[in-house]
Amino acid sequence: MAGRSAIKRKHASTELATQKKHSRKSEHEAVEHSDSDESMGVSDGEDMSDHMDEDEPKLAGENSTAKSTERRPGQTVTNAEIMALNEASLLFKTNLFKLQVDELLNETMVTSGSKATRDLDAALKQIRDVLVAMESTKEMSVEAAVNHVRKLSKSKFSVPFPDPAPPADLPIKMAFDAPEVVNIVGSYALGMAVRTGQGFSVDMMAQMPASLFQERDHLNFRYFYKRAFFVAMVRVLLQKSAVQDAFDVDFDLLRSDTRLPIVVLRPKPDMRRLAKLNCSIRIIPTIAPDTLPLKRLAPGRNHVRFSFLARGASDGEVDELPPTPQYNAALVSDALLTTHITYLHETKDLCAEFARAAALLRIWHSQHSSSGRSVGSQHLMRSRMNGFILTMVLAWLVRSANSGGVSGARLSTAMTAHQLFKGTIEFLAIHDFASLPAQFSNSVDIVEFAQGRAALVDPTASVNLLAGVAPWELTELRMQAQRTARDLNHHSASCFDSVFLSTALSDVVSKYDHILRVEVDLEVLLTTRVGDIDAQKRFYELEHGHPIIAAQSRISKVLNSALAHYTRLISVHAASSIFDNRTKLTRRHVFFIGVVANSESRRLVDLGPSPDAEPQEAARFRALWGRKAELRRFRDGSIRLATVWGTNKMPQEKRAFIVPRMMAFLLQRHFAIYAQPDILLPEDKSALDMSPQMESADPMGAVFELGQSINEFASTRDLSASDTDRVTFEAALIGFDGLQKEIKGLEDKLPLRVLALHPVAPGLRYSSLAPPKPLSVEHGNGDDAYIEPLHVLLEFTSSTKWPDDIAALHKVKTAFLLRVAECYREAHPAAQVDVCNRFFGYSAADGLLTGISPTQLASGMDDFDYERDSFVDIRHAQSGLTFRISLLCSPEGALLERKVQEMKRAKLTPQADALESAYRRWTRTNQWRAMHHRQILDLCQRHHPAASLTIRLLKRWLSRHMLLGQSVGVPEEVAELIAARIFTDSWNGLAAPKSGLTGFIRCLQLLADWRWKEDLCVVDFAAASNGIEDQQQTRKERIWAPTEGLAANEYAVVQAKFDERAKTSRIKDELRIVTLENPDAEWWGTVSVVLTRRLRSLAKAALSVIHTSVGVGSDTDLPQVFTTPMSDYSFVLKLDKSVVCRQFDQPPSLVQPTHAEKPETKEIFKNLLPDMQQAQAFRVKQHSNLFGQPNMVGFDPVSLFVRDLVNVYRDSILFFYDMYGGRHIAGLWNPAFMKNSPFAATLDANMMPVPDEKVGSKPAVVVNKQAVIEEIIRLGEGLVEDCVVQE
Repeated sequence: MAGRSAIKRKHASTELATQKKHSRKSEHEAVEHSDSDESMGVSDGEDMSDHMDEDEPKLAGENSTAKSTERRPGQTVTNAEIMALNEASLLFKTNLFKLQVDELLNETMVTSGSKATRDLDAALKQIRDVLVAMESTKEMSVEAAVNHVRKLSKSKFSVPFPDPAPPADLPIKMAFDAPEVVNIVGSYALGMAVRTGQGFSVDMMAQMPASLFQERDHLNFRYFYKRAFFVAMVRVLLQKSAVQDAFDVDFDLLRSDTRLPIVVLRPKPDMRRLAKLNCSIRIIPTIAPDTLPLKRLAPGRNHVRFSFLARGASDGEVDELPPTPQYNAALVSDALLTTHITYLHETKDLCAEFARAAALLRIWHSQHSSSGRSVGSQHLMRSRMNGFILTMVLAWLVRSANSGGVSGARLSTAMTAHQLFKGTIEFLAIHDFASLPAQFSNSVDIVEFAQGRAALVDPTASVNLLAGVAPWELTELRMQAQRTARDLNHHSASCFDSVFLSTALSDVVSKYDHILRVEVDLEVLLTTRVGDIDAQKRFYELEHGHPIIAAQSRISKVLNSALAHYTRLISVHAASSIFDNRTKLTRRHVFFIGVVANSESRRLVDLGPSPDAEPQEAARFRALWGRKAELRRFRDGSIRLATVWGTNKMPQEKRAFIVPRMMAFLLQRHFAIYAQPDILLPEDKSALDMSPQMESADPMGAVFELGQSINEFASTRDLSASDTDRVTFEAALIGFDGLQKEIKGLEDKLPLRVLALHPVAPGLRYSSLAPPKPLSVEHGNGDDAYIEPLHVLLEFTSSTKWPDDIAALHKVKTAFLLRVAECYREAHPAAQVDVCNRFFGYSAADGLLTGISPTQLASGMDDFDYERDSFVDIRHAQSGLTFRISLLCSPEGALLERKVQEMKRAKLTPQADALESAYRRWTRTNQWRAMHHRQILDLCQRHHPAASLTIRLLKRWLSRHMLLGQSVGVPEEVAELIAARIFTDSWNGLAAPKSGLTGFIRCLQLLADWRWKEDLCVVDFAAASNGIEDQQQTRKERIWAPTEGLAANEYAVVQAKFDERAKTSRIKDELRIVTLENPDAEWWGTVSVVLTRRLRSLAKAALSVIHTSVGVGSDTDLPQVFTTPMSDYSFVLKLDKSVVCRQFDQPPSLVQPTHAEKPETKEIFKNLLPDMQQAQAFRVKQHSNLFGQPNMVGFDPVSLFVRDLVNVYRDSILFFYDMYGGRHIAGLWNPAFMKNSPFAATLDANMMPVPDEKVGSKPAVVVNKQAVIEEIIRLGEGLVEDCVVQE
């Protein structure tokens, strides 16, 4: 899958497991440990697929504590080895997953004392020596301390005080002394560190002397002020030491908390060996557990007084003040760092595989978390949910099993790393720490720690390890664990990539169904810091430890409380800020709000509480929605508050944006953050009233959502925004149902009974570029520039009287269609009915007798399948749609198959090949397309409404890059299968998207990253329902419930066919997508290697533009996604616009309407019309036929011209064009055909001699490019306006 490293290739054979040598390393002495993810050696948001470089130094890994497993010749298999193989087969259903995980750990785990970390260990010793030898300072005031640091640093930096900064007259004394204890802590010391794409970190604790503190320094930030001075002095003195020669020394924050600054050392580029490790060293100040009275720091107590925050504010009784749980936890975590590392070390001694399991958990979390990732040019702030917390959860599960602790998921110390990892993931998938708080021991009442918050109380019962972790972060972690657990339980043979390597799991733009970029003025949103300060509001904001996180919490609380019925997750990611701005209120800070919608997200009415039954809840509901909340009576007789977001006639495309509309409404009402104009509808704006707190506030931000802008590209110039409510796919399906009833009503007049009508048109399965356009048949307004027919197969009941001759059978079929047309015309005189037979100069028997297929394309497939037979065009009077009906005759297929065998037995190879081609064409037209239609219709209509818009956006993107169409590149059916893959893939690590934009982005990711030559890409339509969550299922049922889809034996059949082709080298790097019914990809063929590579490069460029657009909050560059570079082609033909029939299918975002495209009908007063006429009054964007011949159905001269060019120059030129009204046809010379060739009478192109050169003994000739281009211009006379040669 996307971003896969060489790990899978290394495991092509299981022999690797027995050929590797493993050496034993002595365990490094365990020391102290930090309480952050980074202190465990993991950096959130790092990409595991970026660092699998075999040229990197080999680090100690998986079997660093195991004996050598090299087998001597003749040595017998041990019982332990047999048990290990059995365990792997039972636990993972295959040994491959275990081998992949083992190799992943070998590549990523870092242990001290190895050859690769020799220089790092030496640097750590040097830093330790510098720290313990630092000189002390005398006690000084706050002002003197600040001046002292500025003087030593030469004003390069100051003391990194938290917010609020200490007053200059604060009566405390600050001093500095060398740390009493300096030790390496965290995952590096415990052997749990992992090397990721952004490297790893090594933590060093520096215990501050107790003499620097007083007993009551836990009050009013005094401890944190002294800690900040200690950090500043450490940085100053390190920069004056020899450490400065090898490292850049800077500040950073621990867990994004301004109260916890630290010192970070990064190797300078000229320190090559250290820089190659890509590591950083962090110095974390701590205190001894007895330095301050920890009993006073219980989470229910207050240690920040209102009088300290605002002069004149009253504190009242201390017991009545609100608690400061996060403030207290930040202080206690400094004091308990040594205790936590000791506990983890003891756990590691109890459980041999604990370290490897913890490493797997952190790798998994770093790949699934968006913490520290980038969105365009914006970098996200690091999350407080980190690897240390996951390691403590694992330790809790292991230790609770042995101590007989709490009930629930418990793990044994005898388990392997893989079992421990899987058990922990399953626990995280079903456990809610908010409703079921956890504690390591029962020595304390957990209620004090919980108080409605998530809680995991540490072994000392002193601190909540989840303090400061946002509720949405825990929800997202649980959802990620649920998907991983399902993969491990159901797809362990193929889930390695989705669990550990997939880059899509952490991509903010693609992992959510909706992504909003919000700019917020923190100075307005948060409490003022000067003048009249609201102490209580200021208190709650400071409790979060960072102004950005305080704003993040406010936004998240409002959105989650209002949209609980519509979403599974609302995440609020904040953009990171530089260290110097950590306490400043920036004017424009950026947040990215990601939404994972649920199955109710398209609901039109959000039901609220009843004012009579729940008055308090009703008051909260009104406070959230203001005037938007309406009191309504429902069918069950209840009277409830509700918000209404549309009518039953609203199309699915608009329903998909109900959630962004609701969010934009709430952001504007509660925070004065105004949305871009096209998000809120007029009825939303009319009902929008500002909350009391924001009535006088000026606009302080902006909301940007890309989905509305990009959806315009799935429309056409003929469909305005007002038309989309009535020109819908549902209306087309209703029209088809009406036609079906009308034709079945003619059975008494037809020779055979009508069995069924099978729709096969994209417009009847939600996958055409735009909904079918209805045309009025009254008053002579039924014409248009291009009338697209909707193809339908008419099937009669079986009969034995069909002739056995092909030509005779075609004539009988034509007679049937004539009879159908005659009967329908009599029954429905208002309809326009025509019987056509367009062979374009060829008869029905051409090619069957001579063995020549005149319309065979370069890809080996026949185009225009429908038009090689007779058909009936019916302009449906009621719907205004044009249906093209062909006859599905089952005996024809059997006859062709029999004729093929007869010709082969007679050894008439040309005739047999022609008949076989005809049989394949018949099968594709009458069977394969019908089956494909049913599958796509079921996907879009029953399971995933967002699939329709995804397909349409993908088709628009392909067509704009001149790659859509069977004659030039990607057949429409293949494009639909690519989109279907996104919604049916149950092991890609992500739930099926609920929006077209997200589906489109994931399609681009598939095209950009899939390795077509090595990996099978299969669409499992049976698994379409797996992405729909069942709200009635418990969390445990969700991870263990059986999944729909291919059985193991069915998947093995498809995989075997792929492997067989791969062994014979018949599979190249070409786009090949298969299904269970089409395992050989013969239905629609494959996309050539050249075009596949073109798709890959275009997809990567498009993804870059989309990420940049979301990052900067502008859709200005969005047209670049749908604009193809023309400089890559050899020559470009510019077409005469007056003959491009499908020019009105171009997107409105790229083409501005001209005076010639104005509606040609008169103004109609809709309020004076009857209902039926009013329904047709909006159909004004119809155009006269460009050639003065009305009612030409399906006639597109450009596509016919391209087909002829492909047939004539298939070997020498690749042609590209936009089938939806593009004005250019591009050509690319085939390099293989441009070489000198020996002269022969059977050459396929216009050649010219090469003077004085020979190929062998014959004169050399080469393609006469100028003559060929002149031939093309001559063939396109009347179509081609100009030709630009670019070589």
